[in-house]
Amino acid sequence: MTGEQGRISVIVPVYNCEQYLEKAVESVRLQKYRNWELYLVVSDSEDKSREISQAYAEKHENIYMLYNGCEGIGSARNLGLQAAKGEYILFLDSDDYLPDELVFDRYVNIAEQTDTDILVSNYVRLWKARILPAATHRTFSRYSRDTEEFRFCGFFSVGTLSYVWGKLYRRAFLEEKKLEFSEFQYGEDKLFNMQCYCAGARYGFIEDVGYVYRRNEASVSYRYDPDCGKCWLGIAGKLKKWLKDREGYLSRYEDLIWYTILFASFFDAKAEYQKGKPSVWRIRKILKLYGQDKLAKESFAKLAAKKRNLQQGLWRIMVRGFSVGMKLKCYLGLAFGIKLLVNGRVDERLSDTGLRE
Repeated sequence: MTGEQGRISVIVPVYNCEQYLEKAVESVRLQKYRNWELYLVVSDSEDKSREISQAYAEKHENIYMLYNGCEGIGSARNLGLQAAKGEYILFLDSDDYLPDELVFDRYVNIAEQTDTDILVSNYVRLWKARILPAATHRTFSRYSRDTEEFRFCGFFSVGTLSYVWGKLYRRAFLEEKKLEFSEFQYGEDKLFNMQCYCAGARYGFIEDVGYVYRRNEASVSYRYDPDCGKCWLGIAGKLKKWLKDREGYLSRYEDLIWYTILFASFFDAKAEYQKGKPSVWRIRKILKLYGQDKLAKESFAKLAAKKRNLQQGLWRIMVRGFSVGMKLKCYLGLAFGIKLLVNGRVDERLSDTGLRE
């Protein structure tokens, strides 16, 4: 197998990651499947990330460095997509790595035997030098892809479908549907993957672990941002416009907008509570900001109107209860509820990545 057929194009956005970059690149170079190319898309960094990337590109003929300037991660991934020549696309974050030398073999073997557009593997977490399990895709892959349960678990309560890592994408599908990343400070991969789903992506699932996700609290994903609500509301607004521009999409997939706002408001409130001395008033402040947004109001009203078609009773209660509280502007009562959940670590047990130890 030569040329574009069967080739995997690996895209790695590079920014301030000198501590982990070599581990990520070497996990690709160690793959027994050799028909791959690697794009290191470098944004302006304050460390030696660019020098490390340049050294790899000069030494290896199938490793390329692309310069992304001061642009963000969405632009970096788009630049990699524009340069990619492979039949398949694999996104790898610079602080993560592939767990073993047969990851590419497993992906390509299944891809060649099936008609899927996105292959999804399981993953594990690396937390303080310990490998910890994460929720498996079986929690949602057992449902039909067209159900609300599949979307809710896949993109939110479990969340595996939200991430671009741990997956193999068929490049022809992305090009046919004209799918690319938007430029948001974070969460751009969730929007991208929700667009892939709504565009009709056919999914395949691999039981093996295909990715090691490092819980790097210095990364953008973990740094607290007091303006994070603007980012998530921007993502929800862009998704709504994208759905409206395509006939029949909004009526079928509007719940993705609602759940994006619901989960964002909860986790932003949680982050605000945890950033310093815990205070329910800080939680209330974030909830009120969401409650005053027009699209958020519409979303909470829709979720509060009736019980959702979710299999897990606890989630049905939480979704409707939270939405009713937001609709009625019961911000302080909800703030006390969030405080209890966070202090009891219930939110960690319900999340995709689970407890920290």
